Amino acid sequence: MKNKADHNNSEHKLNSSSDSNSSRSSNPFPAESGFRILGIGKQEAIKYFFGGNATIAILVIALIIGFLVFHSANFFPQYRSNLELYRKSGQEFVDYSSTQLDAQKELKSLTIQARAYEIEERLGAIYRVSSVHSDLKAQTLSQISTERKNYKRTKGKLETALSSAPKAENTSTTPATEASSAVQSAQIAYDQSLEALRSAATQATNKLNYSDLSNRLWKTDEKYLQPIRDSIVENIITGKTTQFIKDIQAQEATETAKVDQLPFITQLDEAHSSFNAPLLGFNKYVSKLRKIASENKAQAVHYASAEAKKAALITGAKIATSDELRKRKELEVERILLIEPAYDVLNKPFYAALAKHEPLQASMIESNQAGFAKTPSESEFQSKIAARKISKVKELEADILTLFKTQRQKMENWDHTKAFPMTEAITGFFFGTKWVTNSSWQDIYGILPLLAGSVAVAIAAILIAVPFSVGGAIYVNRLASRTEKNLIKPFIEFIGAIPSIVLAFFGVVVLGAIIQEYSQSPMLSWIPGFPVEGRLTILNASLLLALMSVPTIFTLCEDALNNVPKSYKEASLALGATRLQTVIKVILPSCASGIIAAVLLGFGRIVGETMVVLLVMGGRIAIPEAFTDPAHSMTGILAQEIGEVDEGSLHWGALFMVGLVLFTIALSLNYISQNVLKKLTR
Repeated sequence: MKNKADHNNSEHKLNSSSDSNSSRSSNPFPAESGFRILGIGKQEAIKYFFGGNATIAILVIALIIGFLVFHSANFFPQYRSNLELYRKSGQEFVDYSSTQLDAQKELKSLTIQARAYEIEERLGAIYRVSSVHSDLKAQTLSQISTERKNYKRTKGKLETALSSAPKAENTSTTPATEASSAVQSAQIAYDQSLEALRSAATQATNKLNYSDLSNRLWKTDEKYLQPIRDSIVENIITGKTTQFIKDIQAQEATETAKVDQLPFITQLDEAHSSFNAPLLGFNKYVSKLRKIASENKAQAVHYASAEAKKAALITGAKIATSDELRKRKELEVERILLIEPAYDVLNKPFYAALAKHEPLQASMIESNQAGFAKTPSESEFQSKIAARKISKVKELEADILTLFKTQRQKMENWDHTKAFPMTEAITGFFFGTKWVTNSSWQDIYGILPLLAGSVAVAIAAILIAVPFSVGGAIYVNRLASRTEKNLIKPFIEFIGAIPSIVLAFFGVVVLGAIIQEYSQSPMLSWIPGFPVEGRLTILNASLLLALMSVPTIFTLCEDALNNVPKSYKEASLALGATRLQTVIKVILPSCASGIIAAVLLGFGRIVGETMVVLLVMGGRIAIPEAFTDPAHSMTGILAQEIGEVDEGSLHWGALFMVGLVLFTIALSLNYISQNVLKKLTR
């Protein structure tokens, strides 16, 4: 009996212990007997801390979205009202013909540029001597400023002494002797300063080489370097154009005349004349209409703001501190007219101008046909840039006639009484190709060129960064020796500590010049967009952004590689695979999700960058055609213009709408990346 009772007691204790354990395991935050404050223990504090941080993050994101929405909510109603005035005043009608005029001017400009680039290419070294001379002279003058000041001072004293000497000699012998002594002293000081200036200028110029040029493309033949140096010294001393420069200019004029006599250049000049012929008459036509539209817009704006101005004056009259001030404001209120302008009368000149526009457009079309027929083939040109300009002319040949017909049809269908729908304002913002601000004519907000610039530079940067950063992480983590790892890794991590403004200055001063110089090489002419015309381009910015994103992608990729279990590597090697096969077949598939996450985070780093794209991309608001074109971005336009606008204005709302679009893109990328990672993880 006793054994049976003991057995029951032990079974009861075991069950109690089991129940206690199961209860303890079901509670993720078991009660602690340790230190507690206000009934909160260590486990509860950790739980509340991380839960609170997550809540704060959600609140911050919600506040950011609310802030952007609040400041941009009134943009589209404001923009619609602004565009209604744009239509009622006749500016919309004028811009239809202005678009035709701009297209015609572009044709003229392209032919001028093609001729200039071809002459530069054919003249070679002679064409750049004058530019080299001016640039090196400016650098020399900055180094000898002290000697020049001393020379000018002694020269002035000598001139003063010489001018006063005859007067002193006519008075008496003693003053004449003193004047002669003063002249001699001034002459000696002048000769010494002249010699010091000549010596300093000679030393300064002898140290300069073509590598010191502010524009590397000005580099000319080595045989001209010493004559350029001697000419600079002579020019500084005498202040006159040297014989060397005169001879170069004469030779340049002779060679230019020879190029102008080439048959295809003659054809190009004839094409230019044809494109230029109708511009004068059409420009007068557009200018006259612009003046009328500007006056109409002034009346429209005055009427639109009259009611608000009247309300402000009434309020001011109520709170006036004296009867005189109150009566003055009441008088101003009576003077404000709330009569809407007679738009039917104001817009009559535009409807009447349709008849005058037709013969002008016909003349332009006829001149363009003659110009296109005379435009030489791009194969005739030695300059790659000139050939690219001619190719652009050929492209416009297919488009400009359609453009003229479309704009003419819009002019014929134009009606100032037609309401401006909200949908047209919205589509104009999201799909518009113009971003014109602070204009005396009309502000236009189209985000498409900014979006295109941001996307182009981000894609180019990530394509450059991924091979280097991911490949570098794989090599350092799996293939490199310890010495190589200790050497490579600190250098890559150090890149992340370089301020973006420093990289931007490097891009403006150094990288842009290098790209521009080496893009002129015939070996690289097969690359689209080469040779590069300017320093500030999408290519320049994307290289810097790729460099900035490499540390982020490299570090996260290495963390992903470190998370792969060692047993995977050991099992692969045990089966006879090489180290490289193990990395490619086993390691990379195991950490693919981590690598993709690293690339997406690096892409986010690129999209959000501001300073580099603002300073290095070129700031041209147009949809880029090649990665060597200048462009602008959404982040760059925000940084450039947000400090120049009035709070609550139309421009203010447009910038916040750009910010909202940028924020939406960032959230969308993050959402897409999370879904991709989930699928890859499974």
